[in-house]
Formats: sequence, structure tokens, C-alpha cells
Amino acid sequence: MKKIFSAALLMVALATIVSCKKNSDSPNSNFNTPSTPAPDGLTGNWSSGYASMTELVDVYTGQNVGNAWQSGKFFKITADGKNAEFYYTAETEYLQSATKAVGTIAFDEGSTSTEGSFVFYAGWAHYNGWGTTTVNRDATADELQNNLTARYYYKKEGAWLRIEPGAPVNDYSSSFEQIN
Repeated sequence: MKKIFSAALLMVALATIVSCKKNSDSPNSNFNTPSTPAPDGLTGNWSSGYASMTELVDVYTGQNVGNAWQSGKFFKITADGKNAEFYYTAETEYLQSATKAVGTIAFDEGSTSTEGSFVFYAGWAHYNGWGTTTVNRDATADELQNNLTARYYYKKEGAWLRIEPGAPVNDYSSSFEQIN
């Protein structure tokens, strides 16, 4: 089931990216942000997804509307830390949104193939949302620096890569599965 959800998440992310408006600020590989090589075993595409167990039902028709909400995250970690990618998608009954960010990753000193931390430096990003609110624009320089550039902590547990933004991995950290 998790593999099906991961594959569906990746398809949604890719479809969203294809539908994003392109402009002269589109991503390139020349970001002037720090990057370091990834520890062995972390290079690849990592996907995580969640669907609420709460099902919404239309009280007038009795029809199942779907999950209360669902979300997914995706990291592309490259061997040299350049051209890294981060995607985030979310969907509720009233709103769907997707964010694509491209940039670099710099692993902190002491990070290993099983545990450590890194900073994802966003060099370019695009927001796409529809529903009660419509958004289709590139991120501003301020958003790249203050909203999308962030430190992440990770810990590998078997085949799963647990990732937590801003704090050490804990019982509630997202579990990512390698999908490449």
C-alpha cells in the first residue's frame, strides 16, 4: 500500500510540475549556495506520504467525498549535493497545493550514511495551488531564504529514512522510502 501511495504521490508531483508556469527564472544548476557530497546510501529519490484515516461523507447524498486531508513530501538527494529537489503536496476537501523547490544540499560535519543533518538551500521554487485559493507563481527571494531553505535531521532505520525539519528525529518524524 505504501508503495502504491508513494508512486501516486510522485505522479501527482510530476503532473504538478509539468503544469507549473515556466518563466525566465526557471531552475538551473548554477545556484550560488553551499553543497557537499551526500554520505553513501543517501543518494536517490525519497518519498513520504500520509492520508488521513477520517473519511468525509456528504450528509445530503451519503456519498463518500474522500479523506479529510492527505499530504506528501519528496527529496531528491544528489551525489554532489547540487541540483537537489524538494516537493510538498497537500490536499483537503477545499484546497490542493504543491510546492517544488530546486537547490543544493549541504550535509553537516559528522553526518553519516545512517544519521546526521543537512541544510536544503532553495535556489528556485514554484507554488501552485487551487481550490478556495488559487496560486501559480515563483517564490520570492525572501521566501527562498526564510521559508524554503531549512535544516533537516535524518536517521536511517532499515530501508526507511526518517526526516524531521528543524529538530532531531523523533517518534513523529516522517518516514521516507527510496523510490528510484
